[in-house]
Amino acid sequence: MTLEKIKTGDERTETIKRIYTDSFPENERFGLDNILRLADEGALEVFAIMEKAVTAGMAVCCIHGSTAYICYIAIDKDMRGCGLGSRAVSGICNLYKGKQVVLEIETLDPCAENYPQRKQREGFYLRLGFAHTNKYIRYCGVTYELLFTGTDNFDSGDFDEFMQSRKEGSFQPVRFDARSYTTCIFDLDGTLLDTLDDLTASTNYAMRSVGCKEHTKEAVCSFVGNGIKKLIQRALPTDVPQSTFDKAFEVFKAHYGEHCFDSTKPYPGILSMMKELIKQGKKIAVVSNKAEFAVKKLCRDYFGDLVHITIGEKEGVRKKPAPDTVIAALAQLGSTPEESVYIGDSDVDIQTALNSGMDCISVLWGFRSEEFLTRHGAKVFAQTPGEICLLTLAGLH
Repeated sequence: MTLEKIKTGDERTETIKRIYTDSFPENERFGLDNILRLADEGALEVFAIMEKAVTAGMAVCCIHGSTAYICYIAIDKDMRGCGLGSRAVSGICNLYKGKQVVLEIETLDPCAENYPQRKQREGFYLRLGFAHTNKYIRYCGVTYELLFTGTDNFDSGDFDEFMQSRKEGSFQPVRFDARSYTTCIFDLDGTLLDTLDDLTASTNYAMRSVGCKEHTKEAVCSFVGNGIKKLIQRALPTDVPQSTFDKAFEVFKAHYGEHCFDSTKPYPGILSMMKELIKQGKKIAVVSNKAEFAVKKLCRDYFGDLVHITIGEKEGVRKKPAPDTVIAALAQLGSTPEESVYIGDSDVDIQTALNSGMDCISVLWGFRSEEFLTRHGAKVFAQTPGEICLLTLAGLH
């Protein structure tokens, strides 16, 4: 096996392009013509993996300071299973001897449909001498874990400089670390439970009771996050008298109290995630701007003893993003902000964590988009519930 550099116009380009297209999904590809252009400019190195004069695979690497980053490596599907991949990876590591060689793998989310393949891929690289970094990179809507080899310690500073230098167009990678936490504080709506259908039904029931316009589910989604009083304020026209608000608010509370279980359900993977966190010895609390009666009722029925403390909105206590309810939960759990993480789906949750002196993990299955969360300061993302288990258990693979 040999590694031979190629550039634009190489006769092996069409074969390389086919292997590249066959091996990587469209959202992970950046176009081989663009890659070869960057190779021509010296920004990348593109290799044909040759086996007895046959183009058997391809690799794309980028060098920055002490880092050699394997952007892509793939073997022709007709030539897999004979150790060629191992030899190619080892060859690249030898080529960049003295540097930290870094690559990415899909997160080891046990709930992922292709988890066995992910685990197999991890084992493949670990056998070749790669090690976990407990650091993650996210781009194009996918989160990956970084593995490295070639040096005793991973130089995250050099890698971050490299990533910063490569930001271009739609390629805007975000790098974040996993940490070991003793305590997880969760938001409820949009994080643990999909409550939007029931919130919409009760909101529109309240609107009908006072003769006001009903709203779509998407509109109600934009109203939630700051408690039910704010939800009703946003749903009503701005010029209604106080008496109209009071009636709508009371009607909403009564209706939602009776119907909060109609369509509400945990998001897929939530119960498995919570059981795994308990197995890891984590303390779990739910802190929500939802009315306390509903928070306790929903958590009791859906999560039972998986949740140790539940706190909702109460008169006389400041709501999130004020830190009051989070600090109260930490005190009851005997935890400190430094050893705890707040997990939620909104800008309110990001600000709550900041105000509470805690790290924050923003989930991407809830009521707000990744773009919205990024604009509001999100830095660490969980694409699936299973990734929360990984991001809160650094160093214990």
